[in-house]
Amino acid sequence: MKNVLSNKILAWYDNHQRDLPWRRYRGFKDRIYKVLVSEFMLQQTQVKTVIPFFNKFIKVFPNLKKLSKANLEKVYKLWQGLGYYSRAKNLLNTAKIVQSEYEGILPADYEILKSFPGIGEYTASAIMAIAFDEDFIGIDGNVERFVARLFGYKNNEKNFKKIIFLKLKEIKPKKNFSQFAQALMEIGALVCAPQNPRCNICPVQRNCISFKKKNFNYKIFNKKK
Repeated sequence: MKNVLSNKILAWYDNHQRDLPWRRYRGFKDRIYKVLVSEFMLQQTQVKTVIPFFNKFIKVFPNLKKLSKANLEKVYKLWQGLGYYSRAKNLLNTAKIVQSEYEGILPADYEILKSFPGIGEYTASAIMAIAFDEDFIGIDGNVERFVARLFGYKNNEKNFKKIIFLKLKEIKPKKNFSQFAQALMEIGALVCAPQNPRCNICPVQRNCISFKKKNFNYKIFNKKK
């Protein structure tokens, strides 16, 4: 079952992934930098909103070295309209630290990444998986919803977050971690939507417990007294 699910998910992603600007890169360093910038911008912000800001930002700051030499005012100006300005400050400070202390190369180390300004568990996991192809998965709302529905879990179950994590460990492949992490996010965003999921195009429809039960509401809210 493990290989069947991961193979279906990866095959779907190969054919249906979006052409996002941070997925276009020239070489390893360029990929790492673009993943770093995109992950900061995508914190609490939708992909379609981020795209024009990302393109504008990369045009002015095409690499980490150039960004590290920027002043905060210029970074803020490029960030204007995207909101959550602390992200811009944290990204700039992270770039300065990486440039001065790590010879301009973002370290492929989960704990070190978490020590940088504005990088928590999710962002560190996403960077490790997407940029470095390491055995990590960033579990955002899209991924959580997809896995919960696939295995028929509700969010009021004891240790719900841990269950989702363990189920992901069960189905993830032994390689292609970058592709798999992005595939999960993509399916959650494009197919397994919060409302009206597009089950007819889901690669794991036949394996999905929620589809079989025709019950897609995995969130249980406590009634107010």
